[in-house]
Amino acid sequence: MHARHLTNIFLKDAMKICLIAPVPPFRGGIAKYCYSLAKELETRHDLLLLSYRRQYPALLYGKKNQTDPEIGRGIVGEFSNLSFDIDSANPLSWGATARRIASFGTELVILPWWVVYWAPMYLYLLRFFRKKGIRVLLLCINVFEHEDSALKKFLTKLVLRRTKSIIVHSEQEKSEILEFHPEATVRKHLLPLFHYQPCDSRPRDDSMHLLFFGFVRPYKGLDTLLRALALLKERNITLQIAGEFWNDRESYEQMVEELGIRDKVRIIDQYLPDSEMSRYFAWADLVVLPYRRTRTSGIIATAYGYGKPVLATDIGGFHEVIEDGRTGKLAPPDDPEAFAAGIEWFIENREVDFSGNIRSFAAEKMSWRSLASMATE
Repeated sequence: MHARHLTNIFLKDAMKICLIAPVPPFRGGIAKYCYSLAKELETRHDLLLLSYRRQYPALLYGKKNQTDPEIGRGIVGEFSNLSFDIDSANPLSWGATARRIASFGTELVILPWWVVYWAPMYLYLLRFFRKKGIRVLLLCINVFEHEDSALKKFLTKLVLRRTKSIIVHSEQEKSEILEFHPEATVRKHLLPLFHYQPCDSRPRDDSMHLLFFGFVRPYKGLDTLLRALALLKERNITLQIAGEFWNDRESYEQMVEELGIRDKVRIIDQYLPDSEMSRYFAWADLVVLPYRRTRTSGIIATAYGYGKPVLATDIGGFHEVIEDGRTGKLAPPDDPEAFAAGIEWFIENREVDFSGNIRSFAAEKMSWRSLASMATE
């Protein structure tokens, strides 16, 4: 028996908890989020961590790899009770998963929610848990998808209405849920910092390095950022766009040429594992999120984890996690002039101790321990 597992059995408030979630070697911020939460849960509870043999059918994920063996190396040894057996597209697998959870003597099941794809499996599992009297917490990383539709909203509401206990990461999401599910107990916790290796910042000079990090999708407003950059041609600014393009990269390349900012932009069109991530954040002075719509973003938590300030649009719950002038700045969405002014503010205010402010803010409001405690109350 795993030594940590044996110790946790005898902790006074230890519970038998099941977390159904992707973890490395699955790629992306959701897997990192679930891994960080699982690590914290296992410090105080008897945790059954059930992950996926197949997370998404290839038809939905396209040609992009869903896993990265490098980031998953050694993970099995980190948890006392981890398996990769769930096939999200096979109902027979759902039944086997439900029976295993029941046989474990589970007191609480934690289900992360971020895309409507999970609706069929979750509806099956929620019905099973209700019959067995097993308590369920729905942990909403996103309530509604970034690219939403009437059908997706319908299915999301169908799932959420079948749960009583929900955690979200912004006041906006809390209000949205209570509008259609007023009987729910909805609590808010800011998205915690991700655990990354610390990085050394680059030597200071008169240049400003901007980092746009993560998957490039239309709602993230990269075109707004490029237009803002074109307004600052006389400034010593460099932008790195680091992440896979999910749509037409050529249109952005054409925009860079037409705006005359080719000398200021570098594009790294690929998925970046943790082992490479730190050097991009070490290079950056400022992480930029010119998003058109979203409610929360793991990129802010990632930037804060490296002590980097953020310039973002004033949408969703961003105002809850960015202290204006202390940990970052906010600008209106779809407004290149305002975003350019935000970049200039950072150029003129380099003396602000952003890293210290971020450290104080995160210690109080963005810890995995406090999220795990809230989840198990």
